[in-house]
Amino acid sequence: MNNTTSVIDLAFGVSQLSGNRSLYVSLLQKFAAEYQDLPVRLDHALAENRWHDVRTLVHTIKGVAGNLGCNALHEEARTYENAIRDSHTVPATHHTFIDTLAETLGAIEKLADETSETGGANISQTRQTFLDALNHHEFISDETLTQWMDALVMPADKQSAIREAIDELDYDIAIAIVKAHSA
Repeated sequence: MNNTTSVIDLAFGVSQLSGNRSLYVSLLQKFAAEYQDLPVRLDHALAENRWHDVRTLVHTIKGVAGNLGCNALHEEARTYENAIRDSHTVPATHHTFIDTLAETLGAIEKLADETSETGGANISQTRQTFLDALNHHEFISDETLTQWMDALVMPADKQSAIREAIDELDYDIAIAIVKAHSA
């Protein structure tokens, strides 16, 4: 693998989703779940000389990896695809491709673990900041209120109820809704 190629281009991936890191990590996790058994599927297709299936698997992973910013895997899949385009033989890069897939899946798992640890702390901190503002009857801008409720992943009906309670200056109800949601 080329040392200058990043395994996962986090900045690219997050930018593709308008800065929504948790959505990006979720998509990476779905990708990892979908392709964790790719080596087995690929080996079966190769053993049975199903070259169309091999090309389809490699082509698909190439596209998805590229869209998600999994650059190293995208490049290895491109190389693999080019090698089998005109030849019905296992390319010399087969093991490098499989190793890069494993490295990418490992990087996704590590990123997901880091995000869940950090995300939990951030959610807890956001919840406490939100409750503190409500307890002190502070003015909360609509933008900040939306950010806090989005960070806490509150459903629309609870968001509406909190907004209504704040508009009516009934902070106790808003506090109760936030606490009940977090319980």
